[in-house]
Amino acid sequence: METRVKRLIFRAIVAPALFLAADKATAQCAHCVIQTKAPSASVTGKFDYRVSCIIDISGDEVNTTVVAASDEEAIEMVRQKHC
Repeated sequence: METRVKRLIFRAIVAPALFLAADKATAQCAHCVIQTKAPSASVTGKFDYRVSCIIDISGDEVNTTVVAASDEEAIEMVRQKHC
């Protein structure tokens, strides 16, 4: 019975915490580079960006599009989206 209770506690508390920590860690961008920048078709005075980032843990490349006023803002927006 004691082993069963320990498993239930692990499944209810520890496993979700580990999942959230791993999910957060895998979503962090190590290096982001602006691939394209063009005047925005939808927002006057801003630019449409395509930003490519490498995820820290997996090494996977993720491409994201954002509308921003500057290069720095575009990269920050992508990092806030977790690549």
